[in-house]
Amino acid sequence: MADEFEKEKSLSRRSFLKMSGVATGSLVAGTYLGSLIPTDEPKESKESEAPSENEGGEQASAQPTEDYTRAYKYFMNADHFKTIEAAAERIFPEDDLGPGALALGVGWFIDHELASGYGDNKREYMKGPFKEGTPYQGPQYPLLRRDLYDEGIRVMNEISQKDHDALFHELEAEQQDEILTKLESDELELRGAKASDFFEELRLATLSGVYADPLYRGNKDMQGWEMKKFPGAYMSYINEVEQDGAVELEPTPLSSHAESSE
Repeated sequence: MADEFEKEKSLSRRSFLKMSGVATGSLVAGTYLGSLIPTDEPKESKESEAPSENEGGEQASAQPTEDYTRAYKYFMNADHFKTIEAAAERIFPEDDLGPGALALGVGWFIDHELASGYGDNKREYMKGPFKEGTPYQGPQYPLLRRDLYDEGIRVMNEISQKDHDALFHELEAEQQDEILTKLESDELELRGAKASDFFEELRLATLSGVYADPLYRGNKDMQGWEMKKFPGAYMSYINEVEQDGAVELEPTPLSSHAESSE
């Protein structure tokens, strides 16, 4: 009787550890990450899991579902989105080392960030008075980030149409570089902020989108990490710590831990 009790107690403990994720070292991934982190690959619908039969009696192949993460969250105008994509590509262009910002999905990263608390400066003090600060004090303008982007896009397209009779994303790379250089050197005027403030914000967001976890819609297929040989979101290096020499690991995104806990 005592043996049966101990066996039942052991099984109950093992079941609890398995369900809680402790047994696999994924307690965090099995709770918060498993419920909050979406993956880039949407789950198939029930319709795709049960293919129907056609007239010939053969089963029709399941149609792949669309990736609904590639949908505008902030931008209401496709030209505005393409303007940001084009500008980001000139800041981080494709070269022999790997893809540029466009292929890495940086535009989607920026779009989703502007739709979040980052876009309306949720964690920053945004009340006046606003005065010119030192270079070490950071931005000192009253615009929210999303408003700064709107203003920057407006100026970029206005100067593009004035000088080249086309929108910014329709220009040649050299023409785009010329406008971005004017933004960086404050040769253009924005309402409520300096042009260089917008350029620096865009440059920072571009680099963040290149190297952020794919969870945030940039760094597509972890190609940004691969260029840097960055391994990504490993929970531990217990199997590698005693190996001699450099150890190269395949990049691992945060979403992989959520998937492994299911």
